Amino acid sequence: MRPSSPAAFVQGYPGALSPQVCDDIVARFEADPRRYPSRTATRRNPLIRSGTMLDIPRYEAWADVCSLVTQVTRRCLDDYVQRYPSLQFLARPENSLITPPIIERIEPGQGYGYHVDAGASGTHDRIVSGLFYLRDVAEGGETEFPFQVMHVKPRAGLLLLFPP
Repeated sequence: MRPSSPAAFVQGYPGALSPQVCDDIVARFEADPRRYPSRTATRRNPLIRSGTMLDIPRYEAWADVCSLVTQVTRRCLDDYVQRYPSLQFLARPENSLITPPIIERIEPGQGYGYHVDAGASGTHDRIVSGLFYLRDVAEGGETEFPFQVMHVKPRAGLLLLFPP
């Protein structure tokens, strides 16, 4: 992929989380009774977003996962900004915030429509978005970047970093 290609701004980090960690997170998610129907930052809208989600930073039982995801994201973000030097100042730890993760399960027929990754309080100035996949998906389930003419197949442990 050439650096001048728009798709170059979508960077994948395979193995960012181990398969065991992914399985453990999924099992904990499935066992957590606080899951709720997916919603957008401003309201529930099943035409735009459907699935099941859990805002894990609210719960002390998930502190270890939040910490791990933040550490892994920071390490990959450091690599990402080396590729795009104009982001280096903005992405320094003292200048940036890695927002806490939300877990979302999307079943066949569900999804998250085209959108910009901003909207919740504190995300209007987001410079990079991150998406971890916790499961492999054999058929369908791809994340589409229509302007980059790119589809990403979910693979457990893969972290995607991309402009919001």
